[in-house]
Amino acid sequence: MTDLEKAKALLEDGGFGNCILYSNGIIHTSRGKGISPILEFLEAGLDLKGFSAADTITGKALALLFVFSGIKDVYAHVMSRSAVEVFARHEIRCVYGELVDEIKNRAGDGVCPMERAVKNIDDPYRALEILKNALNAMRK
Repeated sequence: MTDLEKAKALLEDGGFGNCILYSNGIIHTSRGKGISPILEFLEAGLDLKGFSAADTITGKALALLFVFSGIKDVYAHVMSRSAVEVFARHEIRCVYGELVDEIKNRAGDGVCPMERAVKNIDDPYRALEILKNALNAMRK
């Protein structure tokens, strides 16, 4: 079983959280939603290069953060077309259960604010800065 298959299996198990990172027996998990888990992992100083990721929903914002982190492949229950494009540009294998045009906000009545924040951004380093600021602004 590959690292991506193991990460996906842990995600589907449901007891490990919404974001699973797996590499050679090392597991990082979070019950956080959206981009919060990956930002928490980065802020904790975890070296994620070469990990496989499984997440419930992956849009362009999270895709750019996965690229920044050095994630090697990704599975998501739901993935946006813009996330697939990011992964293709950076030669990261991605697998998904459902492909959607855009990631909706939590109310389901518009585009996710994190997706909106990086709509015209393609640089993962710039995306990290923009997304941290957008998340902090939302929390206030």
